[in-house]
Amino acid sequence: MSRALLTAALSALCLVVAGSPAATQEAPPRVHVAQGDVIGDRAGDIEIFRGLPYAADAGGANRWRAPQPATPWTGDRDGSVFGPICTQPVSISSPALRVRPQSENCLSLNIWKPADARNAPVMVWIHGGANTFGSGSDVYYDGAAFARRGVVLVTINYRVGYLGFFSHPALAADGGNLVNYGLLDQIAALKWVQANIAGFGGDPANVTVFGESAGGAAVLYLLASPDARGLFAKAGIESGGGLRLPRDVAAVTREGRDLAQKLGLTGSAVTADALRAIPAEQFIRNGIRPVTPGFGPATGGAALPETPLAAMRGGRSAAVPLIIGVNSNEASLVQSYGMQPETIIEQFGGRLPGLSDAYGPAVTRDDALYARRLYGDVVFAYPARAVAVAHSRRAPVWLYWFDYVPEGRRAEAAGVAHAAEIPYVFDTPREAAGLPAISTVDKAYAEGVNACFASLALTGRPSDAPLCAGWQPYDRARDNWFAFAPTPAEIERRDRRQLDAIGTALSRLNLD
Repeated sequence: MSRALLTAALSALCLVVAGSPAATQEAPPRVHVAQGDVIGDRAGDIEIFRGLPYAADAGGANRWRAPQPATPWTGDRDGSVFGPICTQPVSISSPALRVRPQSENCLSLNIWKPADARNAPVMVWIHGGANTFGSGSDVYYDGAAFARRGVVLVTINYRVGYLGFFSHPALAADGGNLVNYGLLDQIAALKWVQANIAGFGGDPANVTVFGESAGGAAVLYLLASPDARGLFAKAGIESGGGLRLPRDVAAVTREGRDLAQKLGLTGSAVTADALRAIPAEQFIRNGIRPVTPGFGPATGGAALPETPLAAMRGGRSAAVPLIIGVNSNEASLVQSYGMQPETIIEQFGGRLPGLSDAYGPAVTRDDALYARRLYGDVVFAYPARAVAVAHSRRAPVWLYWFDYVPEGRRAEAAGVAHAAEIPYVFDTPREAAGLPAISTVDKAYAEGVNACFASLALTGRPSDAPLCAGWQPYDRARDNWFAFAPTPAEIERRDRRQLDAIGTALSRLNLD
């Protein structure tokens, strides 16, 4: 063949190859799960699958029942869009969720994975939101940073508000009165992960469940729940509390009776069918479900026979490695809940001598300041340490105090507000999430925090990440907290005698 003919043939072949779909666009990722085939998205070397149902529609006859198996489908399911969020009041949802469709058919999950994942560690995130709002599809929970570190990251939806946590005697005669439906959803999602995550390159024997606020509390409940045993190997709790649950089935049942009456059902008209026939929107309209502390699962309901602390202290909880911690300004929630200082002080026993002595006069003479310190310590800091003390007897615990404020806000911020650590844990893309810009130093810190949490999944120790190299497992004798802060000295502001005094006061009030 002449040189001219050879050149022409090669040029024609190049045109054919360049014009073919395989050359211009890589095929989207495909995975087979128990219910059928799903087609996801590709973003560089990360594959994303959104809106995968782990359980059936929770509306209609399935409302206030245990989650049912997801319905199989035929053909390819589009996994490029998030599923509906669970029914909730949009006024308190994040801006990103306010425009998302809502439905009781919301029990879905989302997966970010390395394209080449093979037997990779898995992390399952449970969102917060006072058990009243939130979704695994919120922009703050973008799993790309975890996937870039070799982790398969899963986020889930679960039923919230009265549709997720409800009790009424009428339900007992028809499918039980399980109360903790949102908790049962979380367990069902973990079971789906066990059954299907290998198809995404994940290791079902290396699952870390973690969450924040109500999601952190959910991890505590899962640690205590016999129904969740064996579904995860490690855990993480951010600002999850941990004291005795303020609700039991009797209290939730009284609340359920009152709700039925508000919705116009009384006497013999209150049946399971009548309750299930009420439109879902009725449960969130006109402030019928305000955001209140303590709303959520109840002891004695399904999957939760006792409080987490009781289970830990009795050696009946899951003995898995655990990260747990709090932020330096958890009392930012006081304003969110609209609580008055005198109400908080009264709720926690008034001005007990031990607490007054520990805080000192500069704090105790200022009702607003005293209430904020009391709320942050009683609801978050003391419980986190109590969990660390109890859990560390059977498994390693890494206890932290998050006090890293972005460089540009250190002169004005009163510490790290509730939930403000999340963009650091996820190393969230700031612009995409609508978050304020941060400095290069702050960005590097976010990468470091993300590496610490990923390291728990990857190696079983957050201390294998450079930022957390000095983070040692909790030891009660040393009472060692790791400080996520600009300098390690920040942790020295914490007077641990205050937590000891709080523990003594709470034991007297029978609250611990």
